[in-house]
Amino acid sequence: MKKPIIYSLVILCLFFVQSAIAQKKDSLRYEVMLNSNMLDSTLKKNRFISAIDISPGKYITLSTGDKVYLLGWGGMSQLGNRIEGNPISSFAYTKDGLLMAIRNNVLSCMNSQGNLDTLVQLPRANMGVAAGKDVMYLFDQSGNDKQYKLYAFAKGGKYKQLLVSPRPITTVVEMSDSLYLAIGSGVFSFSPKSNALNLVAGFQKESEIKSMTVDSKNGILYIATQEGVYAFQDNSLVYVTGDFGGGMIKYFNGGLIIFNPVTCDIIRIVNIDKSIKF
Repeated sequence: MKKPIIYSLVILCLFFVQSAIAQKKDSLRYEVMLNSNMLDSTLKKNRFISAIDISPGKYITLSTGDKVYLLGWGGMSQLGNRIEGNPISSFAYTKDGLLMAIRNNVLSCMNSQGNLDTLVQLPRANMGVAAGKDVMYLFDQSGNDKQYKLYAFAKGGKYKQLLVSPRPITTVVEMSDSLYLAIGSGVFSFSPKSNALNLVAGFQKESEIKSMTVDSKNGILYIATQEGVYAFQDNSLVYVTGDFGGGMIKYFNGGLIIFNPVTCDIIRIVNIDKSIKF
């Protein structure tokens, strides 16, 4: 299922540099996981979609729409086969390691042969998908009818509508017993049991939220806007960095990964939780 890609020697040099830096285990540091100079000519021509996740094998997962890639310190490899027909617009792994992908108005799952099997037809094209503890969340990221819906998709192929928003839902994450949604420039908590939707953090109107991720160990919600990255905990919002604004973010193994699909830059900020003062 994995097809190797010839990779720049820069990444090998970078590995040894980062290994030396890693001797200071508790220090805040930046690791360059990817930039355009590390890509071969084929990947430079194909733009990555605005989605990122971590595979069961602990590899960063990216997609160009027609292909899925795994990125690690040793380089990049293709996962599965080339996708024919409608390209991937969003993807996420389930908690048990299955890769789910949305293509137009279809939710698919990658099988053991590396192909995408259709699971269910969706009510709208190009929805977002995010993993929960027990379900997958499907949500409307685009449209023009002011009816943007959030669904819970359970095993067995059934999905249930949870709420309707007047604006597109950018992303959805779970933290503890709460569900957090990014809608426009606001972060909302939602309780499926009570159907209560509450604003917990807001930004200026023009600062729409691009991505969110969770450090479940420390109970920190990270929020990325065009201006920068913020951390939210116990109703306190802290500005973290403005160096990598507008990117897709993912918290993993003690570090915050920031991915810019336009420039192909991936930066990992290690021990970021130790530098935040709430």
